[in-house]
Amino acid sequence: MRPNIPRSGIVNSAFHLLQNRLDGVQKGINAAAAREMKNGKYDDAQEWMGVGRSVAEFAQRVEAFAQEWKRLVKTARLVVRPSKEPRVDIGTPQADSTRTPAWKFCEPALKMLAGRGGTATLGQILSDLQPFLAGRLTDSDQALVGKDRIPSWHNDVKRAYRQCQREGWIEKEKRRDGMWRITAKGRAIAETRTQTS
Repeated sequence: MRPNIPRSGIVNSAFHLLQNRLDGVQKGINAAAAREMKNGKYDDAQEWMGVGRSVAEFAQRVEAFAQEWKRLVKTARLVVRPSKEPRVDIGTPQADSTRTPAWKFCEPALKMLAGRGGTATLGQILSDLQPFLAGRLTDSDQALVGKDRIPSWHNDVKRAYRQCQREGWIEKEKRRDGMWRITAKGRAIAETRTQTS
């Protein structure tokens, strides 16, 4: 389960409800302005249109806040760990056998991708991550799995690929070629994390 800001869904619902109510208010104002216009009360219609513009500007600010909230929640998923999972920091060596959550591979993979100019294959990402993760992976991460006997963390990087797509940090696959293509959002995440680390 991906970590999330507690009760963030309630805030999402509140923004959605507010936006719907503002749409209703806007329709009411437009109807009032149209009614005044139809009755020949042009000054009153102009007043209603001014109010309508103010409400529309307010609705745009609400939408901007809603988008900012969504970005905050998505970013928090990278840095906040679930309360029921043990802390696993991919930046430090692990002595136990706790498996690193797949989402922890997003940040280093984005850094590697940005370092390659924004486009890379899974094989290139894994190759770049190998020295970076040396001494930091747990025994469970390094356990060989499946019929191909590949390290478990390789599968987690594949899961991180899908997570990065969902978050809009890499492009959704159109050609089915397995290429990682970083987006502007992904580059911003990679650069922000690099500056703060």
